[in-house]
Amino acid sequence: MAYGPEFQEIAHCGGKVIVTVATDPNGRRGVGFGVEHSSSHPAAWFAVYALPQGIPVAMIQLGGIGQRWNPAPYPDCLPVFIGSDSHGLFGHQCLTCKGYWRSKAVPASWNLTCPYCGVSTETHQFLTPGQRRFVEAVCELTMKAAHADPDGKHVIDMDQIADQVAKTGERPSFYYTEETQQNRYTCGACGEADDILERYGYCSCCGTRNDLQELTLTVDTINAKTRERIKAGEPLEAAVPDAVSAFDSVARQYAKQLAKWVPMKPERRSSLESTLFHNLMKRAEDIKAWFGIDLFEGLDADDVVFVRLMFHRRHVYEHNGGEVDQRYLDDSGDTSVRLKQALRETPDSVFRTTGLILRMARKLHEGFHELFPPMEKPIASHKAHQEELKMFRQGR
Repeated sequence: MAYGPEFQEIAHCGGKVIVTVATDPNGRRGVGFGVEHSSSHPAAWFAVYALPQGIPVAMIQLGGIGQRWNPAPYPDCLPVFIGSDSHGLFGHQCLTCKGYWRSKAVPASWNLTCPYCGVSTETHQFLTPGQRRFVEAVCELTMKAAHADPDGKHVIDMDQIADQVAKTGERPSFYYTEETQQNRYTCGACGEADDILERYGYCSCCGTRNDLQELTLTVDTINAKTRERIKAGEPLEAAVPDAVSAFDSVARQYAKQLAKWVPMKPERRSSLESTLFHNLMKRAEDIKAWFGIDLFEGLDADDVVFVRLMFHRRHVYEHNGGEVDQRYLDDSGDTSVRLKQALRETPDSVFRTTGLILRMARKLHEGFHELFPPMEKPIASHKAHQEELKMFRQGR
């Protein structure tokens, strides 16, 4: 959910990027690269290979101490270390949709995914304009250092530059900052953090959509509010349109992504992109026929009849003040109420509705990712880490 100030500039983490030129006893000249950081706030780094002209061409798999880097894809490539912001997050920008976001993840051995359009490719392809200018500046510094007469260290001091920016407001073209967005969340599948503009999207680390995760939060809020109303002896009817509308929002997100990624005729795509899920039975039939995703899988007949009825009740609550109209009687087939009667909900009907909505959404989520599987490596790594933590807490 939303956190802190939106669209706030976040400073660079600081630190020094160091290029060291040294000549060995045999007269051979070499260039070394490194970073130093001493500030108390969070900081993280990743590295790319870049052509001497400053063009990033591949990620570097840094590994641990003593582990060799993966080889550069082209001769004469230079390694460049790129720092996070002072929250420990990295900015990214999609070349396809131009969307900007921040994340903790900068994978070097699997692809990064744009949260907005779903395009997936190597992490260095998502560098922001500021990060690209920084890569150019480091490459320029490296080439000057390599061709300079004396040996020695050549430094880009981001801490010093940050102090200068704070005093004068002037900043070099290669000094980059990041910006908070609107929804910072931790992916339940891989455990990585994203900060995105919209509420719904793909996890940039593993490619898992967060719609079900966000819906679960909404349903938890609806259920908590319902419990408060029960305690206070207040009407419970508001929970039904809230829950149905929340499901509709999430289902439409999956529908739009299916329309985008699955080849289909224009009229079918238009229908899928624009139609609401308020007409539950029609939408469920379409999703099952077109994509093999059964929203009602695992539900018994009584559950299907009940949840269909509650979707029809949404119309009465939202557009008719909760009073039964002829449309509701005709569409729902509800024979337990009469024309102009005010509908009433019980705790049972509310909690049953929210439970069934989550079950349908889970089927939609699982079906979508059967068609478009997330990245296995970060998810497997997160599960293994969680299991290790569990065993540690149990003292094994």
